[in-house]
Amino acid sequence: MSRASRSRRILLFWAAAALIAALEAVAAADFLVGGTSSRICSSVNDVPAREVGMVLGAPEYSDGRPSPVLAGRIQAAAELYHAGKVKTLVVSGASRPEDFYDEIAAMTRDLIGLGVPEDAIIGDGKGLRTLDSILRMRDVFGYDDFITVSQRDHLERALYLADHHGISTIGFEAEILPGLHPDEALFSAVRAQLSNVKAVLDIAVGRRAKYPAER
Repeated sequence: MSRASRSRRILLFWAAAALIAALEAVAAADFLVGGTSSRICSSVNDVPAREVGMVLGAPEYSDGRPSPVLAGRIQAAAELYHAGKVKTLVVSGASRPEDFYDEIAAMTRDLIGLGVPEDAIIGDGKGLRTLDSILRMRDVFGYDDFITVSQRDHLERALYLADHHGISTIGFEAEILPGLHPDEALFSAVRAQLSNVKAVLDIAVGRRAKYPAER
């Protein structure tokens, strides 16, 4: 066997080993994160009342329309409020007005459009990641027992992170509204898998919020 052939075989071996390790990491993370699924409610009637709910942010489309993912979260949050399950909604995401990017303004606008009073909405524009949003609810806004609103895969991750930081939260599952492009759906599924791995690593290394105290 030539040296080039041996090198290719060695390269293929290590590539296969890396792929297997990555798949095992994804499966392990899914198992750990998925252990929170029993605390996710799909019906508003099953949600116990709390003082506050947190709505996790997602991007709008470039033309200003909410994506089907974000629209589903806003709809679920408004349903939660109108059912009397919460008195206040914290909308948590990224806010960079200087870059013409503001998830908080978009979520606030859409909630008001669904009949939620503006004075019942609190914006957290420094919820850059799920971990940041969870920690800032306690450390910045003073809430350690609340309802989290998002889609199921995201909720499992949020509840997993909250559990490891001693924060009590239950999930209210939002739907993905019609109109999601297949490419977006595939991207979201892959991102969810990788984000679960990242959540487990964040807990392992003790990662904290980027802005732990700023409003």
